[in-house]
Amino acid sequence: MERDKEIEKLVNVLRRVARSANYAAFNKVEPDAAQFCAAQYNRLLARLTQLEPAVAQAFAPLADSAPPEITRIAARELAAYFEDESSPECGGRRHRRRRGFGTVRVAW
Repeated sequence: MERDKEIEKLVNVLRRVARSANYAAFNKVEPDAAQFCAAQYNRLLARLTQLEPAVAQAFAPLADSAPPEITRIAARELAAYFEDESSPECGGRRHRRRRGFGTVRVAW
């Protein structure tokens, strides 16, 4: 159970890294911000690889000079890898998004 909780928290941080990289990409902020996002992604990947060794076969670390767009994509894909494990039945979060005429439930 403790492992699952840690993975859930790390995936949550991955989503935040993706949002930060998205902000850095669209606002053309300092290169330090993009480097921080890439370094943070690499640290999260290293820890997730310790918890789930199969991750190492599917994901590679990013270069420190990786553009924020690449960091955003990599963080979202790595988070998506764990989405099945953090589905609503397993205690994952549920979000509601309003689209068109109704509300659509989306599980992350």
